[in-house]
Amino acid sequence: MDFLKAKIYLDKINRDFARMHKDPENVLRIDVDIIMANVRELYDALLSEADASAQAVKEVVHKKHSTHNQPEPPAPVAAPPVVVPPPPVVVMPPAPAPAPPTPAPPPVVVEPIAEVAPPPEEKPAPAPPPPPVMVEAIKPADPLPIVKPAAPAPVSPPSFPAVSPDAEALFEQKQAKELSEKLSELPIPDLRKAIALNDRLLLTRELFGGDNQAFENAINALNGFQSMDQAKAYLLDYCVMRYRWTDKKHVETAKNFIKLVRRRFN
Repeated sequence: MDFLKAKIYLDKINRDFARMHKDPENVLRIDVDIIMANVRELYDALLSEADASAQAVKEVVHKKHSTHNQPEPPAPVAAPPVVVPPPPVVVMPPAPAPAPPTPAPPPVVVEPIAEVAPPPEEKPAPAPPPPPVMVEAIKPADPLPIVKPAAPAPVSPPSFPAVSPDAEALFEQKQAKELSEKLSELPIPDLRKAIALNDRLLLTRELFGGDNQAFENAINALNGFQSMDQAKAYLLDYCVMRYRWTDKKHVETAKNFIKLVRRRFN
């Protein structure tokens, strides 16, 4: 049984399930596909334990067959029975007689108290009517002038906003110092073959809003470019701002994807 591989996929299943449990109303079909793929990988990792159990059963059967013709060991001699004396009999004293019941006290009769009627309320005298109000006639005012509506200002066509510093920070490249970092920057000829199934599902959900066709179109376009500058311009115009790569929950995934795209042009 491959414990390391089984633990990796089990942690992925628990992490994805906890994220789906926090927001069950926004569970996508792609989230379910990711968990199903990890379950299949976990099942493959656990198959080695079933093969080992079958091999152990074969060894036990072979050992039993080899020892079948050997003489059986003599049966053990039973020990003589041990006689246990009976427990002593304890005589309990008789229970005391119950005490006679105490008679209940006679009920106390309470006479009702006569209610006293409240004194009659005095009504206030009515207020005198208010004096009449004299209203002056309204004089006719001058007629309102006719105002022509102003012509609407011309509307300029929409334009893309300037590139923000957060978007530029996604494309920053750190110089590799250790051997492991240099090996992770080796060039790759095709982005489609370099992305595994689980990573493809993760990138589609996190960076392309769960739109599988948008992810396929982006990979086809990036494979056709000749330089990283062309790929950067394409991502800034069509992906970074549209799918909010600069949000905190998408920044780390976006940087890893851009690092993979840079290896296409190394």
